[in-house]
Amino acid sequence: MPSVYPPPPPGWDKRALAQEPMDPIAARRAMEAWVAARGYEFNPQPDVSWFQGWSPFVFLFHPVQIGREIRARFTDSWLWIAELFAESGPGKPLQPFIVYFLTSDRLKYRAAIRSRLQPEAIDELRAIFNARRTPSTLSRWRYRERQNLMRRTYGRGVRGTVADAVFEAHYEIATPTREDAVMALPLPLRQLLVQSQWRGILECRPGGLVATNYSPPRFEPQLLDAQIAVLSQMYATITRAAAEPPAPPSSGAPVSSRT
Repeated sequence: MPSVYPPPPPGWDKRALAQEPMDPIAARRAMEAWVAARGYEFNPQPDVSWFQGWSPFVFLFHPVQIGREIRARFTDSWLWIAELFAESGPGKPLQPFIVYFLTSDRLKYRAAIRSRLQPEAIDELRAIFNARRTPSTLSRWRYRERQNLMRRTYGRGVRGTVADAVFEAHYEIATPTREDAVMALPLPLRQLLVQSQWRGILECRPGGLVATNYSPPRFEPQLLDAQIAVLSQMYATITRAAAEPPAPPSSGAPVSSRT
C-alpha cells in the first residue's frame, strides 16, 4: 500500500548550510533584479569614509572596510544599507555586519540602545542538547548556566532611565539626558521592540539613526526586505509619536509653560 505521507524536508544543519556552494552570478542577478524592482540604487564600490563620518558611536563599532551599498528613498528620508566590516582581533578575519543608516530632519533627539542578550548568548541559547553524546553532569551544568544567564539578563540590574522596567530588562540605554531618551524612545517604539523580540543596536541622533540587528549578516534581497520593513515601522513609530501633542497630566492640573 503506498504511503500517504510525502517525503519529509531535509533537517536543519548549520554546517551543511554554511558549506552549501553559492553561485555568485545568480546572486548578483537576483540583487540587480531586486534593486531595479524596488527603485533602489546599488553601488558595488562605495566609499567607507562617509559611514566612518558618523563616528563616534555609542554601541556600534567603527567600520574599517565596506563591501556593497544600497541607497533608497525611504518615505520622507534617505536610507543607506551598507555591508560593513569590523576588526575582530589580531590575526582574525574582519567581521561583517549589515548596517542601516537613515537621515531625516524629523529626528531630533539622541539615545542609543543595545540588546542585553548579545549574539554569542543567543547562539548558546539556540544550541541543542544531545542526551546520548553529552554527559548528564555536563547537561545539568549547561542548563544552570543558561538559567543564570536569563536571570542576569532579565531579572536584575535594571535602571530606570525611561521608567520602563520591561524595556530596560531587554535593552541597555545610553543617552545624554532622560528627556532625550523619553523622546527618542517613545512608548510605542519600546513596545514594538519588546513584542517583536528585536535584537541589535539602534542609535538615534538629531538628523538620523543607525541600526544593525543580530541576524546572519547576509546581503540578500529576502533578508534585506524583512529588515527594511522593521526599520520602516521603527521610523514611523518615532515620527508619529513626535508629531502627537503631549498628553495632559493625570491630575488635571494645568501644564506650566517655560519662558
